[in-house]
Amino acid sequence: MELTNFHEPVLVKEVLHYLAIAPGKIIVDCNLGHGGHSLAILEQMGDRGTLVGIDKDRTMLEVARTRIAATHASSTSSQVRLLQADHLQLKTILADALADLPAAAPDGILFDLGPATPQLLNPARGMSWLSDQSLDMRMDTEGPGPTAAEIVNSWDEVDLARVIYENADERWSRRIARRIVEARERGPILTGRQLGEIVERAIPRKAWPPKIHPATRVFLALRIEVNQEFTILERVLPQAFELLAPGGRLVVITFHSGEDRRVKDFMRRVSTPPEVPWPFPQGDAKAAAKLLTRKPVEAGPEEMARNPRSRSAKLRAVEKTGE
Repeated sequence: MELTNFHEPVLVKEVLHYLAIAPGKIIVDCNLGHGGHSLAILEQMGDRGTLVGIDKDRTMLEVARTRIAATHASSTSSQVRLLQADHLQLKTILADALADLPAAAPDGILFDLGPATPQLLNPARGMSWLSDQSLDMRMDTEGPGPTAAEIVNSWDEVDLARVIYENADERWSRRIARRIVEARERGPILTGRQLGEIVERAIPRKAWPPKIHPATRVFLALRIEVNQEFTILERVLPQAFELLAPGGRLVVITFHSGEDRRVKDFMRRVSTPPEVPWPFPQGDAKAAAKLLTRKPVEAGPEEMARNPRSRSAKLRAVEKTGE
């Protein structure tokens, strides 16, 4: 396997800071990718501690496994545990992965949401409007459907418009959905390039966004729907928080408003003391977490210039309270 063109992780220094990485800790990287964040975590932990890396994409997982083995040859299988799995299985995954560590609980859990650059640019995945291959968009290409092609060729106009608007805030969603339905009557929409051209024609030229391709939001919306990203995120955040050890930290990096809104709402809920019915003293109510980021942490100018993907990244973090 050729180890080139790695996906560059964002906000690495900030991740290490908010996870409070130290030797002996148990850290879970829920979006392993090419292992960029995990490599930095291992570097800071030294030869003590445990890293659990999870990715749904078998190809990304194998690249990370090879890369970590090459960079941290001294790391043992007990220190680094890499697994292909879905986030919804997090509780079971960690129970199995940490079974040999009695009463072990993670000291930090990291989510770096969204696809890695190689996934977006891989023509076979159909995540780009430049792709002439199958309009797939699944993170796990061996997993169940529906694919993006199945959605655009079979869903009715109302549902298409709803998904495009709700998942990506696309104001031209109804017009785009109507043009998709009209186009597929002439023949199936099978590639990213076909879909991108339909969206281009659906949005008036003067209304095209200045810095992104006009089909960007449509492709984002479909990718989210295919992989059920919002549903999984809303279900896995409480699960991850529950699994943390007292004093453990949950760190999440998002790349668009739909993700960030859900993460922000969850972290505010767990860091807000519950209401106590009268006449009990209100001061007795304790929040389940301490909010570490009042505002999202963003990349600085230097990182943005080096890695354009970091421009849309937002990091939020909480620390679990309790004994």
